[in-house]
Amino acid sequence: MRRNAWKPILAALTVVVAVACGTTYSSPPPEYPSDEVVGSRFETMRALADRLVERLEGLREELRVTRNTQADTSEFSDLLEKARRFRDSMQDYSNPRRYVRSDVQELDRLARNYDDRTRNVSASSRAVALWQGAQDVIDRMRRLLAGENVDVPPRGTESTYPTYPTGPTYPTGPSYGSVLSGSALDDFRRTSHEIVVRSTLARDTAERAGGAYSDSARRILADMSYFVSGARDLESRASGSSVDRRDVRTYVDRLLEDARRIDRSMRDTSAYSGAWTDWAEVIRLLQRLSDIAR
Repeated sequence: MRRNAWKPILAALTVVVAVACGTTYSSPPPEYPSDEVVGSRFETMRALADRLVERLEGLREELRVTRNTQADTSEFSDLLEKARRFRDSMQDYSNPRRYVRSDVQELDRLARNYDDRTRNVSASSRAVALWQGAQDVIDRMRRLLAGENVDVPPRGTESTYPTYPTGPTYPTGPSYGSVLSGSALDDFRRTSHEIVVRSTLARDTAERAGGAYSDSARRILADMSYFVSGARDLESRASGSSVDRRDVRTYVDRLLEDARRIDRSMRDTSAYSGAWTDWAEVIRLLQRLSDIAR
């Protein structure tokens, strides 16, 4: 009888303890508003998670292109992996939103550890820009959780140098507005493809040279690699059904400016002399494209 009399009481206590423990474990007193990531704020955080992975993956590619093993550390791998898991969880709307704050705090901790670890490590200008872009995204995440309204940075803005237009840029004037066609369009497409081939050959020659990788040499190689990406994007634009002179002219001029700068850097520092001939041909081909686009 005694034992049976205690059964309801024990059951009630069990429920109370279970509920209390569950509340203590999964829902600590909120440091931020309880609606920190609902509605539009959740969408903003989801977009920021995607931008963070984009910048970190770009940084890893840049570090490997420039063979910067000092910066491509285990701490960076941990940060990238955590960022990927966070992005994937944010794609799932059933993911418990109460974990978002702790995830962002962990990303911030990993980023600070990596920054401390690499503070005195030299890197290419693009790698530095990519890392600053990743730090900016994490800062936006933290400010969003603190209740601020933040914008989502557009794709591609982590690479501040060199930069190429991401959309049509139309100069004004009577000489613009026509669409390339016929033999002019064919010539533009062939030349665009040749620029990709020649710049890739020059970049690969520089990579094979190896030897003493000074800071200036690593920066030049990184800029060559980014130039190749820009040249491929130009070739992609040229393959479209319609190519507007107003669009491609600005893009070609920017590529030409960067190609000349890279050429000067190689010759001033006597770096990658085996790539000079192909790079000079890249400049000549870009000058031809500039003439076609006018």
